[in-house]
Amino acid sequence: MAPRPKVSREDISDAAFRLVRREGIDRLTAKALAAEAGCSTQPVFWYFSGMAEVEEEVTVRAKALFAERLRRTREGVNPFKTVGLNYIGFAKEETNLFKLLYMSGRTGSPGLPEDENVPFAVDVIVREKGISEKDALRVFRELWLFSHGSATMVATQTASFNDDDVESMLTDVYSGVLMKIRSEKE
Repeated sequence: MAPRPKVSREDISDAAFRLVRREGIDRLTAKALAAEAGCSTQPVFWYFSGMAEVEEEVTVRAKALFAERLRRTREGVNPFKTVGLNYIGFAKEETNLFKLLYMSGRTGSPGLPEDENVPFAVDVIVREKGISEKDALRVFRELWLFSHGSATMVATQTASFNDDDVESMLTDVYSGVLMKIRSEKE
């Protein structure tokens, strides 16, 4: 009978998530994961078919954390600006997870219709402004472009923005897009 492993699948999953969160997805190797989990590489492969499966598990956890952070409320800030602030804040606070999700080419791209967070953001705009879903999607895409660009600059340390500056810029972009949509309907 094989000896019982001293670490569980959850222990290895937790270690992988910590490692990627701290050092980035490119540092996730069987050897580094085993060191983080405090075991040999053998238990990694008892529980996972390979490192691709470990990476997928980390990605699922990163997406869940991102979705939770995206939905946080901020007192005194309108809901859509909050989404933008939270998006950029995630890039700042969870740089390696942001890079995994939205800069590595491993998980697709945010802002596309198949991204599970788009309906949430579009619904916020529809409720807030009382505009059509089509117009709200347009507002979302243009603000996403601004937010993603800003978040990418934060994640790569190309630029640094404080919440007040981001909120002001989001307001300007948001107002401008809404004004453009209204003018086209006149």
